Amino acid sequence: MVKKKNKKEKGRGAEKAAQKLAKKSKKDEGVEDLEALIAEFKVIDKKKHEVFEEKSSPPSPRINLSVTVHPEKDEILLFGGEYDTGNKTYVYNDLFIYNIKKNEWNNLFVPNPPPPRCAHQAVAVSKDGGQLWIFGGEFASPTHSKFYHYKDLWILHLLNKRWEQIDKPGGPSPRSGHRMVNFKKQLIVFGGFHESSRDFAYFNDCYSFDLTEYQWSKIIPTGRGPSPRSGCHLLSSSNGIVIIGGYSKVKIKKDIDKGTPHDDMFFLEPDTIGGKDTSAILKWKWGKVKESGSKPSPRSAFGMATIGGNRAVMFGGVFDEDEEDDISSIFYNSMYCLDLTSFRWFPFDLRKTKQKSKTKRSKNVEESEKMNEDENEEEPMETDETEIELKENEDDSEKKKNIVWIPCGRMNPVLVTKHGFMYLYGGAYEEDEKQVTLNDMWCINLKTLTTWKQLYEADDTSGDWHESDSQSSSEDESEKADEAVGGTYDNQGTKETKGDIKKKVRHPKPEEQESKDEYWLRTSEYWLELMCDEADEDISADKIKKAAEEMAAAWFDKKMKKKPKKMDE
Repeated sequence: MVKKKNKKEKGRGAEKAAQKLAKKSKKDEGVEDLEALIAEFKVIDKKKHEVFEEKSSPPSPRINLSVTVHPEKDEILLFGGEYDTGNKTYVYNDLFIYNIKKNEWNNLFVPNPPPPRCAHQAVAVSKDGGQLWIFGGEFASPTHSKFYHYKDLWILHLLNKRWEQIDKPGGPSPRSGHRMVNFKKQLIVFGGFHESSRDFAYFNDCYSFDLTEYQWSKIIPTGRGPSPRSGCHLLSSSNGIVIIGGYSKVKIKKDIDKGTPHDDMFFLEPDTIGGKDTSAILKWKWGKVKESGSKPSPRSAFGMATIGGNRAVMFGGVFDEDEEDDISSIFYNSMYCLDLTSFRWFPFDLRKTKQKSKTKRSKNVEESEKMNEDENEEEPMETDETEIELKENEDDSEKKKNIVWIPCGRMNPVLVTKHGFMYLYGGAYEEDEKQVTLNDMWCINLKTLTTWKQLYEADDTSGDWHESDSQSSSEDESEKADEAVGGTYDNQGTKETKGDIKKKVRHPKPEEQESKDEYWLRTSEYWLELMCDEADEDISADKIKKAAEEMAAAWFDKKMKKKPKKMDE
């Protein structure tokens, strides 16, 4: 778990309000400057007339990109995205192709591509040798202070490698953070947000684009649908579309916003089909889904992918716990499976092997109930809010044999499936108030489900992060004040000298009337990941679990003793 400051999230509003916001932001905030910059990108790209493809290293670290499986080849297509260094934002429109059989990346340039963007959506269609459809997204200024939202629709003809912009009326308003899926020869677009530096608006509208007639239509379903949101997941099943989760925020005061992660689920299905000679969907209806089974703990920014047979897999995500002026964040690396017919959740665990389960990064670990290893004697342990030390003596060769690699906890990972394998690309997590953006790649056999295989390691981007000028200046002043009194102070007023500064974290608080067992069940993922963050890499999984349980119990007892007694009125 790491702490992070309140950060810009992707947001909501009614459609008319969004259109007014777009006009206002364009007039008042110099969006014309961004349009001019985008126009320059187009001019530069138009000067390149030839298709060019070459073997390359993996794409640079980025988030809010699109990763799509080629509908007719053993390839994975990656387009666009953004990379934030804290004081500068880079937005891309490059295209990469991953060859699954060769385990190789190629950089492909096709003339006249869409301008740079992130938070867009891409869908691959098996037609005319394969098509990649892209809609919407946003372009941010390098300082991340101005935003331009797209409403354009593009198609990449994969067979002859040609970009084409499809200019048809009646489509969605400019937006990013929306979702798009292919359902019965239609592109279905839902939700998203529009944001300026002053305001924001979220959507819950629905549109369809007919892939045969090339026409936009606005969908007005019957029934009560999802509230406005962005960052949800759309999953296409045999008889409809599942909408899961998402995020929105509302303005509390002039400069204060409150974010809401959504954990609900809805089902959009055809209500009226055309006549005998047509399969056109004339009407749609919303339905609220009643979930069952072992539902994942609340989280947002997780990855999902359908795996065939009307099932989908969830990986990762983040849970933010607001505490006064900052947010404590828990990043997950657990997996769950959802039956898209019965809407039943169940844990999607790695199957047991004779090897001990280890994490690649010391900060991550699978959920407690998955760690059923042989009992070992526990080493002495110091238990407080910040530091745990675990040691285990094993032969180095034996340690290597017992390692099982798994991806670290993260938000915004991208998942796709092909030929019974699921591929995971990138994502991000936050550490010491810095965002770490990943470009690693993993795969797992969905049939055997025994171990993750790392295809590419993440680049080391630790030196890329630089705080914004305003944040740096305020922190510099704070550091100078600390030096004047001979040290720094933690968030509980304890003085610490240089060289002995400890990282403080706020653990999840027990809820009213919650038992110790209920507290462990609710927060086990957090304690396990915290233990792995501090533990030696060679410690066995059962020791990590046992230590996490003891630390959680000690914290529970400590906080319950501090709870004030209620007084009679």
